[in-house]
Amino acid sequence: MSLRVAEKLSGRFRYLADDAPKGALVGLVLRSAHPHARISRLDTRAAEAVPGVHAVVTTADVPAGFRFGLRLKDQPVLADGVVRHLGEAVAAVAAETMEIAAAALAAIDVDYEILPPVTDPHVALGKEAVALHDGGNLCHAFDYLKGDVAVALEASAHTVDLSLDTPRQMHVALELEGGVAIPGEGDLVLRAPAHDPHHVRHVLSELTGLEEENIHVVGSPIGGSYGGKEDLHVQPVLALLGLKARRPVRLVLSRPEAVAAGIKRHPFSIRLRAGCNADGRLTALDFDAVADTGAYASHGPEVLETAMECAPGAYDWPSVRLAGRLAYTNNGISGAFRGFGAVQTQSALELAIDALADKAGVDRIAFRRLNLAAAEGPGPLGQTMVPMLELEPLGEALAALPAVPVGRPDERFVAGTGVALIRKGEGFGGGGPNGALGRLALGFDGRIRLETSLTEMGQGLEAAALAALRQAFGVDGRDVGLRIGETAVGNSGPTSASRGTQIAVRLVRKGAETMRQALGAAAARKLGGAAEDYISGPGGMFRADDRRNRPDIGFAALAEGEDIAVDVEIEPIETHLDGLACHTLFTACAARAFILVDRWTGRITCTGIDVLPACGMPLVPAAFDGQMAGGAAQALGFCLTEDLLATDGSFAARNLDGYFVPTIADMPPVRIHPLVELDARDPVGLRGAGEIGLNAVAPAIACAVRDVLGIPPLRLPVDPDWVLDVLEARR
Repeated sequence: MSLRVAEKLSGRFRYLADDAPKGALVGLVLRSAHPHARISRLDTRAAEAVPGVHAVVTTADVPAGFRFGLRLKDQPVLADGVVRHLGEAVAAVAAETMEIAAAALAAIDVDYEILPPVTDPHVALGKEAVALHDGGNLCHAFDYLKGDVAVALEASAHTVDLSLDTPRQMHVALELEGGVAIPGEGDLVLRAPAHDPHHVRHVLSELTGLEEENIHVVGSPIGGSYGGKEDLHVQPVLALLGLKARRPVRLVLSRPEAVAAGIKRHPFSIRLRAGCNADGRLTALDFDAVADTGAYASHGPEVLETAMECAPGAYDWPSVRLAGRLAYTNNGISGAFRGFGAVQTQSALELAIDALADKAGVDRIAFRRLNLAAAEGPGPLGQTMVPMLELEPLGEALAALPAVPVGRPDERFVAGTGVALIRKGEGFGGGGPNGALGRLALGFDGRIRLETSLTEMGQGLEAAALAALRQAFGVDGRDVGLRIGETAVGNSGPTSASRGTQIAVRLVRKGAETMRQALGAAAARKLGGAAEDYISGPGGMFRADDRRNRPDIGFAALAEGEDIAVDVEIEPIETHLDGLACHTLFTACAARAFILVDRWTGRITCTGIDVLPACGMPLVPAAFDGQMAGGAAQALGFCLTEDLLATDGSFAARNLDGYFVPTIADMPPVRIHPLVELDARDPVGLRGAGEIGLNAVAPAIACAVRDVLGIPPLRLPVDPDWVLDVLEARR
């Protein structure tokens, strides 16, 4: 499980923004109160004159034309004459105290020319819509076609038509976006939560003109993210303030700032048609989706591609048409979020699978098993996949789950059960940063250390990496250590897409044999003999033919005068298929959910969840179970309570008192049944557990709602008033 649990639970744990140098200035950001407006005048002279103010920055302090973004560089650091979403940063100040910084913000004079907001993604894609960017409002498009879908649907014995709108969900990490900038003589240290410190350093180098080797980024530990801190957040503004003030600056967002300006889950509008033959064999899938990325692309293109790749699910479809569109609007910014687009499309697809099973008169689990894609076959877009496991054992395990009492169905409450079986790509598709560099080293403190830029955000990466080190070298916990989450170590790529823990463990396992040889060689130099005469064990190196209770040489003594280290590289596994971004590495999961629906109020309560992840044998079972339970909690919110509604570009909630996140009181029992066997030909091994539970549980809950009501929900989260209307109509 995640380390230093007691400190975190008690609030004593220190995160990156908690420790600022003595005398650090306070940073604050002036944000737009309008979702769409032109800045006609921006005057900061009065703010600059406030005593105790050391820096005021605007777009004038940014290199002309500078934008940042992952694939599409479309986002300014500070508004460049136009604000495109509520809460967009217009200017920022650094001052001696919070009160002085607030006074300086109030002294900045801004005149806005209010522009009509573009808020409906369907309207945004129309020819008459106001263009929010020079290229128009189509941020990204995805199209895929296999077979003749229209003909196949026409010939199908059964078809279903389904529509589903999904919510704008917030990450709600306890730690807010924030950090500390520490400028030096021609260099900069930036301490702020980051999934990819090397990427942050690259962007800051382009922004500031400093060479990358003169910028040191520390991105770990993180107090929760779920994708919300994968984009750059405060780092660019912090860097500008620190360098201009020539003083350390600490900047931490308030919760209302995070609600207004933070990243959200993409709302999707999905329309699909699917068919099967009289025997229940799937025939064709016609799938359309429009997603709202908000003002800037962020990770939107990648989210859309993952969503559409996962739209066919874990099933074999002879004919498929997929069409996805990503629209710019003035509805904040949507980006990376656990589940990464797949949970939206998988929820719609699993509802359609249930509907087809019912029409065909086939048990819903049996229907899924009948139509599972073969592990030896091509992936959902026709790509070659890394062998992992046959999907049928997962379907068999789902069918074999024991019956569990649902709750207390009576004249007031009606019970329902839903199942889902999904697969999702792990890592990045289409040339993303799937490789990794790392290092194994013996420190002078006597610890065998993994050095990697991957970051700990509460998911248990540290615990898994330490367990892998203990396992690989046969040592105790006191003999291993980590140096992670900073640019002083090799570039291991982003800690995202469920790859972080998997990559950390693979770095250890790939480098272990070479490191064992290096340790043995060092022992031989100090004690005599050959490298193969020594093996590592608790506390140090032992003679292999005379194993004693104490090592022949301790690790700290072994390290004296030695540089014992091994560089490790993981080569990326890539597939490029006719220009489509697609994955080769997949993880599968099934889930079952039980619900009770209150006939009096329309309220839905989840009474039990089973999760069946096919990730291999968990290294740290407590951390693994925590990932599954955490994913289930976010699935509850996605399906039943969470949606940050927007009207004319303004959100309905400013804080968490108007946004309903499931708490521990809402959590049902979550039973986890891991499938630990992977394909013997699998070159990767353990899979990440970060997303897969959420991706299976959410559609299972949605299917449980359909099980009760007889029709699929049209929108998530499910509205109790809609439930009452459906129940009334069925009387």
